[in-house]
Amino acid sequence: MKKLLVSTALLAVSGLALAHGCPGEMKKIDAAMPTTKLSAQDATKVKELRAKGEEQHKAGQHTESMQSLADAKKIMGIQ
Repeated sequence: MKKLLVSTALLAVSGLALAHGCPGEMKKIDAAMPTTKLSAQDATKVKELRAKGEEQHKAGQHTESMQSLADAKKIMGIQ
């Protein structure tokens, strides 16, 4: 029982960490967008991924959100 409680607590904390990570990643993308040189196609893809990441974040899908935002940052060449 104790292991179950500890596992549940750790899972909850990791979920909260991801939830708070999403807005920070969105801010990085937003800050870099005006100065990052991208093709029109790449800029459109980044905007789509950023919007998708925000939607996923709002839906509580933080792992998926972080992946979408990471994909956008990869296209932009930022970390």
